[in-house]
Amino acid sequence: MRAVVIHNPSSGASSHASPLQAALTQLRALGWEIVARETQAGGDATRLARQAADENFDAAFAVGGDGTVNEVLNGLLDSPTALAVLPLGTANVWALEMGLPLNDMARAATLQAHAPVRAVDIGIARGGNKDDAFGPRAFLLFCGAGFDASVIREVEAQRVLKRQWGKLFFILVGLRQALQYRGRRVTVTVDGKTYKRRVILALASNAQLYGALVRMPPDARIDDGILDVTLLHGDNALHTAWHFIRLGMGFYKQQPDIEHLRGRAIEIRGATLPVHVDAEPVGATPLQIQIKPRAVRVFVPETANRKLFETGD
Repeated sequence: MRAVVIHNPSSGASSHASPLQAALTQLRALGWEIVARETQAGGDATRLARQAADENFDAAFAVGGDGTVNEVLNGLLDSPTALAVLPLGTANVWALEMGLPLNDMARAATLQAHAPVRAVDIGIARGGNKDDAFGPRAFLLFCGAGFDASVIREVEAQRVLKRQWGKLFFILVGLRQALQYRGRRVTVTVDGKTYKRRVILALASNAQLYGALVRMPPDARIDDGILDVTLLHGDNALHTAWHFIRLGMGFYKQQPDIEHLRGRAIEIRGATLPVHVDAEPVGATPLQIQIKPRAVRVFVPETANRKLFETGD
């Protein structure tokens, strides 16, 4: 078995050189041929992953958080090369879905080394207007428009503070914005059916975990050919703060101010909302999202959340 390990030497990986080396040593001991390739700039991880697929590697290990995983994912679409992760950084929701430890790269490598591989769905997002268009951009976890994308955009604009404070910085920015953010009027179209709503957040989910705290929605499946859409209704900052507190406490339940829809094609128009894919800012609405069934292969260790799959065996 041959794998490319994609990492950024100038990111957190530099201060975690020993854990990363331990993971590579473990993979080699388990029979893997490992080639390490470094990124230098945004987009490099996608290019290196695509190169790995072209060279018929069995796996591409993404070393990092949600952003790195997303970049590698975008280079592996429709290829036999499977996605694996070595968690590092502020957050790695996919690692949590797979039950991987966030602070033990060698253990994460061991769990995936001989795990079965399954094909899973991905979402494809594109949007913006003529002068600021983005996409197509694949996502493994979710694509959000509204409050969470606004928080992510501010956090990513202050990367030094993000590295210094980690998750606490997200919380502080979220609290401040929650006291100011108001709902916007949008038109959401799901498989041709139109919904006019005032929303704090519109979220298209491919997986279950949202923000590493709450499963929203808890019955989403990543291989069912369907995206789950959650709309958080609200008008003012009080509504925003209430949603933020509930989600921060890990509480999700179908209520009058939380609407759940399902579909294969989603469109959001109306008020201009910031947009993110897998917690990476990409632009603003209008937004179009489509499901691409079974478009990427992933390692599924025995620790993975089995309820994430239609057949949990």
